[in-house]
Amino acid sequence: MSAAGKRTTASRARQRLQQALVVAQLAVCMVLLTAAGLLVRTLTKLNSVETGVRAENVLTMEIPIETNALDQPAKLAMYERMRDRISALPSVQVASIGSNVPLRNTYFVLEAKAEGRALAAGEATPRGVYKTADPSYFAAAGIPLLQGRAFTTTDRRESARVVILSKSLAEHLFGSENPIGRRIAWTGEVLKFIPVSGDWRTVVGVVGDTRDAGLDTDPTPTVFQPMAQEEIFNGAMVIRTRSNPALIQPAALRVIRELYPRQLIENVATLEEVRDATVAPRRLNAFFIASFGTLAMVIAMVGIAGVLAFSVSSRTQEIGIRMSLGADASRVLRMVLGEGGVLLGIGLAVGLTGALITSGLLRGLLFGVAPHDPVTLGAVAFIIAAVGVVACLLPAVRAAKVDPAVALRAE
Repeated sequence: MSAAGKRTTASRARQRLQQALVVAQLAVCMVLLTAAGLLVRTLTKLNSVETGVRAENVLTMEIPIETNALDQPAKLAMYERMRDRISALPSVQVASIGSNVPLRNTYFVLEAKAEGRALAAGEATPRGVYKTADPSYFAAAGIPLLQGRAFTTTDRRESARVVILSKSLAEHLFGSENPIGRRIAWTGEVLKFIPVSGDWRTVVGVVGDTRDAGLDTDPTPTVFQPMAQEEIFNGAMVIRTRSNPALIQPAALRVIRELYPRQLIENVATLEEVRDATVAPRRLNAFFIASFGTLAMVIAMVGIAGVLAFSVSSRTQEIGIRMSLGADASRVLRMVLGEGGVLLGIGLAVGLTGALITSGLLRGLLFGVAPHDPVTLGAVAFIIAAVGVVACLLPAVRAAKVDPAVALRAE
């Protein structure tokens, strides 16, 4: 074989390798951008989920019990003193105390039973989250009262025990019947080991559901009890303000420090920040995958433009001959774009297959979006194809401008 033939063979082999690499880059780009698209759509779906609270202008903080030496009245007095002082601050609309911050997955669950309702065969014992709250808690957190009444200042230890149920738990315990005036009780072996009684408690209200375990979970079945009636295991402050809650934070912390200098204060955040924290891992995943996908697309587009430019330079004589035989610039332009289109088509086909396989692995990270979502797949394919055509245009235009006379004189 002549030296010229060897060079031609080597050139074609190198071009085939470059084309294979471009196809692989396009496929990887399709896979990554599809994953990013699915996660972005998941974030959109999660942001539209009803959390059960009005999160704007609410400051929250956890104020744990530091010692078991305090009895129930002393614990209650401590929290009420903090609440009352913070309520007097300018810009505070309402301050409240409870055992938990809304939308935060920090609680414990107990078994519950409804008076006069027997479990069906094989039915699991209903379970509810144990929470305590003061009369202003629901107003501060923006949890709507759907039926009955909120707690009052007369709901104390010496009065009849009452509870407020979340909507989902009320429906689970009483079905379509009106739960107001009915009674429930905590049950289960665990009551032998914790200071929670199994006494009957009368349902006086039903409030909207919240999603404390995450926006992608079912509503949290909750039993709210008056803080002044039940054992206090933990404390939290929920403060609704008339303006930006971050502005009131220093003054609120200063009040608590003045009252109890050694009191521990944890997880100070607005309720909007608490809500956003539930989707933060997904947002971070979407950002990183989208970044890698974008980088892969840039590399793939540079690659396809480079392969076509190399093809044009190595076929200058051929293009010159075609043009001298009557091929016009538009035909040459279509020829080069066709070569690029073949690479794009193969890359997208391989990438689509890979995306269909790998997107199934993301099932556990998705919410409200199918792993093989056609909208996402179609949008990603369209974006890659559109950008790919633009990447093909520069070498195609260069080929269309080849001077036949110059091309025929080239070696």
